[in-house]
Amino acid sequence: MYNNAGHYLSIATEPFKIPSRYPPGKSTVFDTDPEFLDMTPLADVDVHFKLSVLCASWTDATHHKTVLYEVGVGLTNVTDDIIAFQHVNDISYFCFNSSAIHTDKTYFFLLRSTCSAGSTISSSDGVIVLDKEYLRNSLDLQPGRNCFGLDYDSIALQSNSSVIWKPKPLLVGQGYVITLDVFAYEIHSDDASISRSTSGFVIIPFKSNINITIRMTTAQPPGLAFLYFCPNKDVLPFSINELIVNWMFSNPVQSSSFVYMVGVEKVKAVSNILVLPYQKATHNFEHRFKDLSSIKGTDDEYVAKVRICSITHCLEDVISNPFTMDQSDPEVQVEALSAESNNHADCLSLHARWRIVPAEFRVSFHQYTLALDKSGNRKLIPWRSVANTSLTIQVKYRFLNIGLSLHSILYLKEFRFN
Repeated sequence: MYNNAGHYLSIATEPFKIPSRYPPGKSTVFDTDPEFLDMTPLADVDVHFKLSVLCASWTDATHHKTVLYEVGVGLTNVTDDIIAFQHVNDISYFCFNSSAIHTDKTYFFLLRSTCSAGSTISSSDGVIVLDKEYLRNSLDLQPGRNCFGLDYDSIALQSNSSVIWKPKPLLVGQGYVITLDVFAYEIHSDDASISRSTSGFVIIPFKSNINITIRMTTAQPPGLAFLYFCPNKDVLPFSINELIVNWMFSNPVQSSSFVYMVGVEKVKAVSNILVLPYQKATHNFEHRFKDLSSIKGTDDEYVAKVRICSITHCLEDVISNPFTMDQSDPEVQVEALSAESNNHADCLSLHARWRIVPAEFRVSFHQYTLALDKSGNRKLIPWRSVANTSLTIQVKYRFLNIGLSLHSILYLKEFRFN
């Protein structure tokens, strides 16, 4: 102020702060991959593979005053129930390394911004930490479609009893698998070959309508038996026009955050050769290769390979068991066909021997019948099955001599391959 003499005087208080009327604004919090912090500082990930570690970066809170930041971790986006809030310096990223962080759980990285008017909690959208080796070992990869996606037929089992199961008509020579949710049982059928596998019992029917006997060997509660259509995955038929590769996790895994890349390699002694290149990343659990020109007509072994990928990187390949493709449809060569009398005027024995070309063609079993015509429509006996135990198959059948012409009564059904 000025007085009448023109002197000037200035008076001021010491500086003081006026409390803010509003708490800080929200920050954007990014879950980051601990293995790629420098490469993707603001790339939000939903999953990473660094055990016991959580990292995040964030944008500054919108406010006109200095803001104090604290970070924590919770199982929800509002509570620091896993790692309590702790003060951080003037930085925009932070990593926790703690034994409290476990695999297969969704964690939220929390950022609390505080000023004189209060605090604001911002949160990431959640991240899962997974063990990469456990993940890879849990992936079941194989050629062919996923045959366990939908059961073909099922039956209820009563406790401590036997049941004769007549499932829906089956494809002769194709592979089926029976799984049961009971533990002590026996399975038998005269109409199919049955063998045990890691996934259940493999059934290869000799005819379309079969009977399966299931007998409980100990007293158990009621259960269910399921039948799945599961063709053999080791040898693929020459006739296929597309190669299906499927994969699924055998153990519970939160897999919605992954994408997958799939390719096919030819197995070689020194190093494998990629013959069906890796396809673009997909969220599906199946891929269909349409162009098979590079693998058809060869006798090489192949493996399917799948890469599990996050947004930042892919894990080491998961590899299927080797598989091959049949080179062509087989040629049947009948080597002998003769009939002889067994010292009875009304009884004859028919002898037949045949083989297939090429010899390495994989055959599960053969079927034959006797008929009055070359087309096999007027059958004398039902279809009979014989196991493929050697390169040359021999059969002998006795029948009544009713004046048949013997030059064309043996009829070989097309060979069936599992």
